[in-house]
Amino acid sequence: MMSIWLKAFATACIFLTRLPMPTLKTIAAEDEGRALLCFPFVGAVIGLLLCALAIVSVELFSPLLLAAILLAVWAAVTGGLHLDGLADSADGWLGGLGDIDRTLEIMHDSRCGSGALSTVVCLLIVKFAALTTIISQQYWTILFIAPILGRCVGPLLFVPGKFPYLPYVQPSGIAKHFIDHCPSVARTICWLTVALCGLLLANTQIAAIVLGSCLVMLYLLRRMMLKRLQGATGDTAGASTEIIETVVLIAGGVAIKMAPII
Repeated sequence: MMSIWLKAFATACIFLTRLPMPTLKTIAAEDEGRALLCFPFVGAVIGLLLCALAIVSVELFSPLLLAAILLAVWAAVTGGLHLDGLADSADGWLGGLGDIDRTLEIMHDSRCGSGALSTVVCLLIVKFAALTTIISQQYWTILFIAPILGRCVGPLLFVPGKFPYLPYVQPSGIAKHFIDHCPSVARTICWLTVALCGLLLANTQIAAIVLGSCLVMLYLLRRMMLKRLQGATGDTAGASTEIIETVVLIAGGVAIKMAPII
């Protein structure tokens, strides 16, 4: 049983990151389904790497330089997977003009337009600025939980259930096996992970601001996807991951500033 879940975790790492993993001779559809359940745990690995780098380097570099290094490492570790989803989604939203088929067609095109470039650059600038606040305060818990909460989005969107579930609108795609064979317990595990992240913050006000901001943003993203696509795709899930990560950093920075007065 342990080897089954280790294989699922390795599959999730191979899909979500560029971290060195053992070569898997075969990856069955069931392995991919279990891998979706492991997404938050991969986020924890990314968060630990970022925190370790930050703690070791915080006395060596200025907050601005360390924020730039962390952002570069963050993108490198993930191979820009979710940034690619953000870029494709931005192009589709801006070029699809409200038409579902046209939006999906543009999102499927690997070429990036001006909308994609502008959106990715703006998000990275905001993420960078938010990181400088987190680094200045050395509140590493925010940095740790941001990748975890971001990677709870995929299972919550795609595993059937209540909010924020959305149907997968592409008849085929890279996420198809992940979704079709994912255990339903994945949703419960993700919500428990969200609650644990709140406990890790060790401050009721900060936890309320951070988790509340994420839930509001997830609700808005869900409405956008439902209105435009009547569901979600792998690209929109990737875009949502990037956006939720950024919201965690922003809300964390704001909450830290407010903590002494609330």
